[in-house]
Amino acid sequence: MCGIAGYYLRSEQKFTSEKIQALLYPIRKRGPDDEGVSLISTSKKTRQFYKTDHTTPSLAGRLPHIHDQSTLIEHNLALIHTRYAIIDLTERGHQPFVRNDQNCVAIFNGEIYNYIELREELSALGVRFKTSCDTEVLVEGYCVWGNKLWNKINGFWAVVLYDFDSGTIVLSRDRIGVAPLYYRETEEGLYFASCLESLVNIDRGHLSVNEDVVLGFIETGIKDHDHSTYYKQVKSVPSKTTVVLNAGQFSIKEAVSHEYWSFPKARLTPQDISFQEAVERYHTTFFNAVDLRLRSDVKVAFELSGGLDSSSIVAAAAVLCNNKITTYTAKIKDADEEPYARCILKKYLVDYHVIERAEGDFARDYENFSSLMEEPFDNPNAYTHHRMLQEMKKEGVHVVVTGAGGDEVLAGYEASFWPKAYQELKKDGLISYLRADWYEFCRRFKTMKRAQETLRHYAVDSLKIPGRLFGQKQKQAAEVFPTSAGNYQQGYDDLSFHEQALYHFNVALIPFYMRSSDHFTMGIPIEHRFPMLDYRMVELGLSLPVPYLLNGGWTKYILRKAMEPYLPPEITWRKTKMGFAFPYQKYLTVRRETFKPLLSSLNSAGVRMRDHGTYEYLLSTNPKLLWRLLSTAMWFACLNEEIGKS
Repeated sequence: MCGIAGYYLRSEQKFTSEKIQALLYPIRKRGPDDEGVSLISTSKKTRQFYKTDHTTPSLAGRLPHIHDQSTLIEHNLALIHTRYAIIDLTERGHQPFVRNDQNCVAIFNGEIYNYIELREELSALGVRFKTSCDTEVLVEGYCVWGNKLWNKINGFWAVVLYDFDSGTIVLSRDRIGVAPLYYRETEEGLYFASCLESLVNIDRGHLSVNEDVVLGFIETGIKDHDHSTYYKQVKSVPSKTTVVLNAGQFSIKEAVSHEYWSFPKARLTPQDISFQEAVERYHTTFFNAVDLRLRSDVKVAFELSGGLDSSSIVAAAAVLCNNKITTYTAKIKDADEEPYARCILKKYLVDYHVIERAEGDFARDYENFSSLMEEPFDNPNAYTHHRMLQEMKKEGVHVVVTGAGGDEVLAGYEASFWPKAYQELKKDGLISYLRADWYEFCRRFKTMKRAQETLRHYAVDSLKIPGRLFGQKQKQAAEVFPTSAGNYQQGYDDLSFHEQALYHFNVALIPFYMRSSDHFTMGIPIEHRFPMLDYRMVELGLSLPVPYLLNGGWTKYILRKAMEPYLPPEITWRKTKMGFAFPYQKYLTVRRETFKPLLSSLNSAGVRMRDHGTYEYLLSTNPKLLWRLLSTAMWFACLNEEIGKS
């Protein structure tokens, strides 16, 4: 992973280097190994490459410095890159990356896991390579296949590419949305970046808060669901989408956008695929997804929680690597699953590490962490996860493979999926698949309904949002209005089982987690890899018949059967998964004096609490809602601090 930024302007000019610096500084933490800038005149077809203070020394001597005003050329396109080197650590992987014939230049954040296979395919077509990095495969692949390239890639990416021959600018984002790509349209033209802060820096004076996103997150915990951000002027390029700007097109609305991939529209039936065939396909795809994510020229390690997903990935990697892998487990107070994680040692002699006291002191660090996250976040466990990864980085780890995504792919969240699963299995005469755990199902079903009703009640009754925020002249508080997130959530119960699964990929869980994960990992930086979210795993998991996922009361049944020969039974047939559930009520009670004052700051920002929406009331009735209010307050505080600096 890396950092990218830049602009495409309506008119050519000699920008001062301060404009470049405003975009570059926020993405610098994402790429500590190298930096580069390219300025391009799209009308004259000319280009100039520049160094910064952080450009790799072996290249720096050949390039003018971006701060040297005398060397800046008239241009309207800037491509900026900060590198976190994972594959081909030499200077040959420097970006912006230009093709040998100089007709294509690109900046790329991400990894192409199947770059070796694509390289071989391109070599057979006559392409000659000068590096061993995946960036060159991307550029050469585009020059050979055009926009058909994106469906060939297995990996994650945010790419901005300029084609000198056609005069087109291409923006592309991976299928699942692992790599962020934000943009902001101004009168000058289009700006883009990996970080929100880069786009905020361009012009703070003309920013306004997106009230729909603010209230929607507080109401529901949902965000990143419709390509909007907390700023009205900043949006996100959609996942699984390529945007092509032809000459003279300077906004996303003018461009041609193409969704090059889609989720399965329907599920197979047991008549379409037998269970044994499904298990074999799952096993083969899963092991290959893990194998591809082992490719790296730096140290790779594995998160091991003791749950089914991370344990399955570790087991597969141990088989593929003959036990020569490194794992990390965290001992979390009141949620210690280390004994389960240790079970993996019964079958594999892996390099096993335990991180103690990973919780850290969030009350002390919340301001810095909130600034790193750039927007409110739904759970302080993100901070705990961030600290775990920091400890791994201190021990030389650069890439971490994680089990995240398995629950979304295989309907592992019982409370979310079981009611509709019950209906569909009953309709098909397959209710026995759930009956073994009928009482547990009833308990979870009631819990889910009660939680939804409570959430809606407090979301509507506790808050008001005025028309404008940011310390501008306040209007009288408007009546509560429905938010886009709230509308999505209210429609959830009416969706089919398959539609609910897609909902978590498109709306509720995956978009938010991908953005959060990117921010708390690349703030270190360390790269997260998700075998469970390999697009082939997603296609297979979201097309499997319901009884292959839920069987005899077991969730993720196909994964259990596929991995049964490779895992100790204590993990394969474990009935409960503790997880790292954050103790909201307990923590916010103990840290009352730290966090309670933040609620009053929401008033000045325009988020107004009624009398019954006090800290104490919400602490006892809805601590998760209280946390979302606090996280929003933290964001406003960071925002006001940055405005004060500007």
